[in-house]
Amino acid sequence: MTPTIALIGGAGQMGRWLERFFRSRGYPVLIADVETGLSASEAASRAEVVILCVPIPVVAEVAREVGPHLKPGAALMDIASVKQRPLAAMLDAFPGEVVGTHPLFGPGEPDIRGLTVVLCPGRGERWFKWLKTLLEEAGARVRVTTATEHDRLMSVVQGLAHFILIALGATMRQMGVTEEDVQDFSTPTFGTLLSLTRKLLSQDAKLYACIQVQNPANRLALRAFNEAVGDILYYIQRQDVAGLVRLLEEIK
Repeated sequence: MTPTIALIGGAGQMGRWLERFFRSRGYPVLIADVETGLSASEAASRAEVVILCVPIPVVAEVAREVGPHLKPGAALMDIASVKQRPLAAMLDAFPGEVVGTHPLFGPGEPDIRGLTVVLCPGRGERWFKWLKTLLEEAGARVRVTTATEHDRLMSVVQGLAHFILIALGATMRQMGVTEEDVQDFSTPTFGTLLSLTRKLLSQDAKLYACIQVQNPANRLALRAFNEAVGDILYYIQRQDVAGLVRLLEEIK
């Protein structure tokens, strides 16, 4: 039997990307969103695999909405950028198989080959193995880990990295320094940072705010970052070149 895939919130950018992906692999897809005639509960009742493609803050709410309508042998999944809270919410909302996923790429990618998808087992093996095999056969790099370890690592990969870029933009704004001001003085390193900052700030602000707020591990990462800034400032404020050199060597 070829399973039917229901994408809840599937009218969004990643939902549309997933629709193209599953259809290209021969799977029928149902789309449920605020602008579609098909409701979330109706789509969930007609599918074997239900994937929540909704913003992080509403994953738990939507999981509770669709959970009672899933078939007993179906699977409930999500694509949220954080995993501990969404996975726990899905496990509470549905007694069947649950898998947390995080595609480490955006909807602008033309193909999944060479891209990474993180899978966090929740409950059950059948649909987890099905998804892992499907992704690997399509050429994706699949990484399997716990929701806790995912969030710990993403607190650096996303939480800390995004925080630094947001802080760069905020600092330039506070200092009254514009892109035009630094255009003729930009180094390759700064040019890269500015480009990354511009790209982040041009995208969905709520998504990036939720990534900062919703990952419980971010607080630990940012506390470590704050301590690191304090260590660097200690040597700068004391004009201690030798001390800063030692710190740089330790970091290296």
